[in-house]
Amino acid sequence: IDVHAEGEPARVVVGGLPHIPGGIHDKRALMMKPPLDAIRKLLMTEPRGYPCQNVNYVLPPTHPEAAFDVIIAEQSCIYPAMSGHNMMCVATALLETGMVPMTEPFS
Repeated sequence: IDVHAEGEPARVVVGGLPHIPGGIHDKRALMMKPPLDAIRKLLMTEPRGYPCQNVNYVLPPTHPEAAFDVIIAEQSCIYPAMSGHNMMCVATALLETGMVPMTEPFS
C-alpha cells in the first residue's frame, strides 16, 4: 500500500511475507537483513521505488498487548527502530484498509 505523510512516501506491506522468527522487534529486524534484504531492494529500488522510498513491514505482534509489529526499512539497508512519518503512514494504511477499526473520536 503506497501512502505518504506530508509528501514523504512510504510503502506498507501487510501480507505476503515469509515467517519472520524472533521474539523481540530487534531480532526480527535483524532477520530482515540478508537473505531477506532482497525484499527491501525489490520494493525500494528502480523501477518500483526511488531514492527517498521507505518500506514498512506489518507483522504479527511479538508483545501480547500489541495489535501488530512493524519493521521499518530505509535505503542503504537501514532498519531504524522508529520513524515518525513511517508510523503515520502505517497507521493510515491500517485504518484505511479496515485492519484497525476506526473508532471516534480516537481514530
